[in-house]
Amino acid sequence: MPKTSANCLRVIIVDDELAACNNLKNILTNYVDLPVDIVSIAHDTHEAEAKMHALQPDAVFLDIEMPNEDAFQFLERIYPVKHEIVFVTAYDEYAVKAFKLNAVDYILKPLSIAEVTNATLKLQERMTYRKMIADMPVSYINLSKQMSSKSVINKITLKDNNIIDVVDFKNVFFVEAKGSYSRVVYLKGHDEKEVLMSHSIADYEDMLPEGLFFRIHKSYLVNCSLVEKVLKEDNPFVVMENKCQLPVSRRRFQGLIDYLRNQRFF
Repeated sequence: MPKTSANCLRVIIVDDELAACNNLKNILTNYVDLPVDIVSIAHDTHEAEAKMHALQPDAVFLDIEMPNEDAFQFLERIYPVKHEIVFVTAYDEYAVKAFKLNAVDYILKPLSIAEVTNATLKLQERMTYRKMIADMPVSYINLSKQMSSKSVINKITLKDNNIIDVVDFKNVFFVEAKGSYSRVVYLKGHDEKEVLMSHSIADYEDMLPEGLFFRIHKSYLVNCSLVEKVLKEDNPFVVMENKCQLPVSRRRFQGLIDYLRNQRFF
């Protein structure tokens, strides 16, 4: 039976596959130790739209690839979206786009109890924050809005097998192109780590902030706050704080110098 309480999360599941809906429903109902009420299930985006409007859930677990209209087309069509979104998909190539839409989470099929539980925890935290804001006096709400308007997303989620690291942009050393994949080198705590991600370097160039990252080469996107020095020899290169030496293409060298000066990194 669905778990109910004052803090119960009301969710809709949207997936064109009946088996996938039943699997997620089973996990949320029987294995996630948090109060979740599955108020409805929809099998296409038009059915989902009607149920979201009528039932006003807190969140939607939304499959990405569906016939006629995918999740991104759907969300663009009904913008602005009032509900929190957790993307559910069998494909990992949509992660960058999903998080740019401020999704609460992005979980991959086949679903694991741990990932669904983690997504539900994030939803609960988001709803608690919303309630806190709603209960604030008007003066505090206005202050919060002013602060929020100046805030930006400043973290990236990196997933390697069963390990998920949420990393501040400032702790990413560089991104290296590996064909249609990318190698991301970053700092987690005191440890230097790396992960191979199934996104192109162009995806990361689009996602990571222009005021921090610069494309020094067709194969390298670097965090300029972690550049230790730039050397112009026969073949220019930068030395990062982790002592990695990365090539700078000749046509990008002057642009890099100008960028570093303008951003006051040097």
